[in-house]
Amino acid sequence: MGRLRPAHLVEAGLWLLAAAVLYALSFKFNQTIEIYKFGASAWPRALILLIVLAVLGQLFWQYRYGDVAAQADGTHEAIADEAAEHTGLYWYGLTAVLIALPFVYMRLPEYVGQMFGVPQDGLGPAKLVTAGVVVAVFMVLARANHVGGMIGLPLLFAAFLEDFGFYALAPFFMLAVMWLMGERRRNPMLAIMALLFGLLVLLFVKILYVGLPTGNIEPFYSFGNWVVKLLQ
Repeated sequence: MGRLRPAHLVEAGLWLLAAAVLYALSFKFNQTIEIYKFGASAWPRALILLIVLAVLGQLFWQYRYGDVAAQADGTHEAIADEAAEHTGLYWYGLTAVLIALPFVYMRLPEYVGQMFGVPQDGLGPAKLVTAGVVVAVFMVLARANHVGGMIGLPLLFAAFLEDFGFYALAPFFMLAVMWLMGERRRNPMLAIMALLFGLLVLLFVKILYVGLPTGNIEPFYSFGNWVVKLLQ
């Protein structure tokens, strides 16, 4: 197995599991679009494919080199601390909780609504409170487990997307990815986020004419519609 450790296989397996879950969720909005022949699920599935390719590439790298980092002179240096961080029941437990939190958000408000007889369209307050608690717990746990945070973050983004919309969520998602990857400089993070967000909106809204989710909970719904009207 080359230089692969069990932690490498577990990490890759969790990423592939997340990709499989996202792919299964894509069938919920797999609809034909008149102005885009590939359908509504084409771009999300393309991103899922990129995730799978990145996981396989990372796995191959770890097979060849293990826990190493490239140096400026082309040599490699072992990262003992990083390897130690990816072992033990504590790390696996945090990772499991971080992956489970998005599903808590997807199910808990519905259970609360059924318990108190609240109709589906009246779950907004329960979803807002649940989302706040889930985000707070996710932030605390991700500080202690960046890799688990990177695995759970796309799932959290997907779980929030329908209710809070792409336009409100995407900037925070990009900032969170950069923070989990170790970036701490505020100005570069904001500049990269603004650039990527602008390019994505330009691509989907102006070039491909693909409607991105605007959310269905206030004030996120109004904000999403305002952005769409501003761009059109």
